[in-house]
Amino acid sequence: MSKFVAEDVPLFLSLIADIFPGIKADKAVFPEVEDAMAKVATEKGLQLHPSWLAKCVQLYETYLVRHGIMLVGPTGGGKTAIIETLAGALTELGTKHVIWRMNPKAITAPQMFG
Repeated sequence: MSKFVAEDVPLFLSLIADIFPGIKADKAVFPEVEDAMAKVATEKGLQLHPSWLAKCVQLYETYLVRHGIMLVGPTGGGKTAIIETLAGALTELGTKHVIWRMNPKAITAPQMFG
């Protein structure tokens, strides 16, 4: 569900229910990563709100299938907190992660995307 805007989720779920009646899709579960995210968020003094944790998991799901990730959204939307929490959690699990911030106006597209 990480690629949908919030307004499209009910429509998508309705379509899936029509195509596959009586079948309920299970939510992907990553217990080690979710526990590490909760630990890192608590250490940062963040509240563990369920919808916020769900966004962290959605970013992790995207991370698993994409070469690079770009977060966009309104100011104060929690983008930095989510990516820093996920990076901290993955580092906690043994894989060091570093966040690179780039100013798209300061470099060319080939430099940014390779």
